[in-house]
Amino acid sequence: MKKILKLNGVHELTKKEQQEVIGSNFGRPYCGGPRQCCITTPSGFVFCDYGYCQPNGSCIWA
Repeated sequence: MKKILKLNGVHELTKKEQQEVIGSNFGRPYCGGPRQCCITTPSGFVFCDYGYCQPNGSCIWA
């Protein structure tokens, strides 16, 4: 997980946001673009990293 979509500059995560990233169950990653797997946190952050898109729209992290 390297990117937060629509982020300009640096964003320091609050303790609550850090806990969401560390402790939340995000569900399955989904295909966010060519060779990108993404997950969305409960507060709406979208994290994407390199992966393999499957025909059914799911994604496998590389």
